[in-house]
Amino acid sequence: MNPLMVIPFILTPIVMALIAYLSMRIGLVPLTNGVNIPFTTPPIIAGFIVSGWRGAVLNVVQIIVSLFIYLPFFRTADKLAYAQEAEKEREQKKVSGGNSNSVEKLAR
Repeated sequence: MNPLMVIPFILTPIVMALIAYLSMRIGLVPLTNGVNIPFTTPPIIAGFIVSGWRGAVLNVVQIIVSLFIYLPFFRTADKLAYAQEAEKEREQKKVSGGNSNSVEKLAR
């Protein structure tokens, strides 16, 4: 479990619901037509079936917005993982006496 990803995991669905509600409320996207679609229907196709081409465009916008919500958290997680990997590599170099070839030979 990655506690860093809890924030976008909770925030993104709330933002997506608000975007969908507001876009329907102000008339950018028509209200859904009541068709029941399987939950496994891909997002853009589901938006098209339920609300026409504007629903599909709304799904594309939502995917892009969710990408931008998650992006800073992914970058932070990547930086933390990179720092941990660099620390492990420094420790391995200390153990091997600075000779990285010996560590690579032992790994093979």
